[in-house]
Amino acid sequence: MTEQKPAEGISLYAELLANIRQVSVGVSLPSFPDASTFAQVLDGGRQLQVGHRGTVERLLLPAPVVVDASALAIPTSSTFELRWRLPASEAHASALRVSPEDQAVPWNAKDIARGSPIGCRGCGSAVIQAGRIGTWKDLPSANWAEMMEFWHCHKPHDDAEHDDEALASRGYGANSAITAQPAVGFVDITSLMFSESDCGNVVFSASLSSGRAASSSLAMGQEFSGKYLHVFCGTCEAEVGLYSTLAVAVTLFKWQVTCETLTASNAPSGQECLASTLLSTISRSACAKSVVAPQVSDRSEDGRVLHLWVLNPSVLYTSSSLAGRRAGMKMLFREISAEEGNALVESMSSDVQDIGMPAKAIAEVRHALMSTNRLLPTGERTFKDWSAGLLERWRADTLDSRPDLRNA
Repeated sequence: MTEQKPAEGISLYAELLANIRQVSVGVSLPSFPDASTFAQVLDGGRQLQVGHRGTVERLLLPAPVVVDASALAIPTSSTFELRWRLPASEAHASALRVSPEDQAVPWNAKDIARGSPIGCRGCGSAVIQAGRIGTWKDLPSANWAEMMEFWHCHKPHDDAEHDDEALASRGYGANSAITAQPAVGFVDITSLMFSESDCGNVVFSASLSSGRAASSSLAMGQEFSGKYLHVFCGTCEAEVGLYSTLAVAVTLFKWQVTCETLTASNAPSGQECLASTLLSTISRSACAKSVVAPQVSDRSEDGRVLHLWVLNPSVLYTSSSLAGRRAGMKMLFREISAEEGNALVESMSSDVQDIGMPAKAIAEVRHALMSTNRLLPTGERTFKDWSAGLLERWRADTLDSRPDLRNA
């Protein structure tokens, strides 16, 4: 994350409210506005310039605005903040309006080249050799197993067409579980799943602190009863994924590996993978609240989890502390105990989804949220016991390279 400017400077933040075709602008000043304070829209509505006591700051707006006069009225107030709602260009606002269902997911099965090697992003070593994976398949949605079980329990009683054996042969049986297959790479929102036999440069461990083993069976030993093993790069020992005892598979985190795609695209980060998961959750269940907790508990963890509340799943924003336009999600966040998180998820009236990520990735997400909190106008940074922040959304291309924004 880019280092923030000092508090004594002028801080500008703007976001596009595509649904109402407005650009919301917030300015934080180091002192109360006075006769020296001014604000004006420049470059045909593309930029905003603010001056105060000899200091001038300029901001690229997330979308062009349409104003009658370039100079904006300075509100007379006893706060250090200035705010405006400016009408956005209708063409740009409409082009940028998206729903959770339309959001891009990093590295779908159709995006990854056949035979692509999978490398450790930390050191570049091949975790899976080129040519090993002949087929890529997208995994079903997160609630696929529950829906199949429900359908199986309530299926029509027509033995000629709906017998259990026929259903199971097509993968629709209530007890069906997706397991790894040699030479096949399964793809979900945040990870890639493989047969252990295809992974040639990984080591396994029952915990972050225990010894490494060359195979999952050696790492589990005689007394292991957990659901997951940790998976590390065999060269640099960076944690690159997990081994699932249920799926009998190695799952590699997309933000920890590299692959070859059919068209050039940005490699996703951990926060971008989480943002994609949150978007999928909202699209599937309309749940805006989630608890993000470690997939595998470790004694070294502090027992705190992230409670997230998505306010706007698709926001385009700019800041005087960052270069260019950013696509993200605006949300409230707070840290709670693991016990409180479990209670929220398990409540019969719960509207909270449970999302699992490695503890290190959660720490990076927490840092990103705290850093972006300082981009927001001071008055928007907190709400009761919540803090506000932004998570970046993944895009295959660079936002400012889009034809509809290149000259915006």
